[in-house]
Amino acid sequence: MAQDIIHLNVGGCIYMTTKLTLTRYPDSMIGAMFSGAFPTSKDSNGNYFIDRDGSIFRYVLNFLRSSRLSLPADFKDLDLLLTEADFYQIQPLLREVKRLKSEQDRKYLRCGHFIEVIEVRVGSMATIPTKNARVKTVVSGQARVLLSLPTLIIGEEGKEKLLKKSGTEFMELELNGCNTRLQLGEYLHATGWSLDNSKMSSSSGCDTKSLMSNLMIEQSHRDRWFLAVHSATTVTMEAQHGAEPYALSQQNGLHCDIE
Repeated sequence: MAQDIIHLNVGGCIYMTTKLTLTRYPDSMIGAMFSGAFPTSKDSNGNYFIDRDGSIFRYVLNFLRSSRLSLPADFKDLDLLLTEADFYQIQPLLREVKRLKSEQDRKYLRCGHFIEVIEVRVGSMATIPTKNARVKTVVSGQARVLLSLPTLIIGEEGKEKLLKKSGTEFMELELNGCNTRLQLGEYLHATGWSLDNSKMSSSSGCDTKSLMSNLMIEQSHRDRWFLAVHSATTVTMEAQHGAEPYALSQQNGLHCDIE
């Protein structure tokens, strides 16, 4: 029986187990390694050496011993365990880790409201950073969410358009002003929104309509803002003509993303 005992060096961590345990799943990578199908290497002390994460291997080995995955309540390395299970190709372990990962993802499902702001600024190399550039700013989102923005930003005409729509209907509004994107960003940040994503792109070309054939630059900014809603959350809209502020709560059509 002593000859069945195997000493392992996994990433610097030493383990002692049996050949029977390691070959419990013969179709797995680790099963093939210790059944003679794949070559193995040893360290200077005669331990079988596997160049993988040593601390995570304890959970792999325990699964091989009992065919059950036992993790501490505060375990936070499911992604790493999934990577190791995939390497060793222990299919029952791989399925179980994927199931736990799916449950974890659902646990961290975040719900709330989204607003996207796109600004396109076009001008010559001399004017692109200034107010002389042509600017188009568009904000999009649910009508009810856009109505929570100040009238100073969306304008009276924009507000009238939104009031005619269903609260959960997706809308796009073109905003006036050359620095509206920055002003809207400051307002959203001050009222609890977080910048979920921001991208900038640029392109250039010649203005064929100009006698000077000026080089024109187009810069595009795309900002995606998110307001988390874990309980009833109110974003105050300018109350005019006796209107009540719009409450952006769970009853008002949430979008949900995985963090």
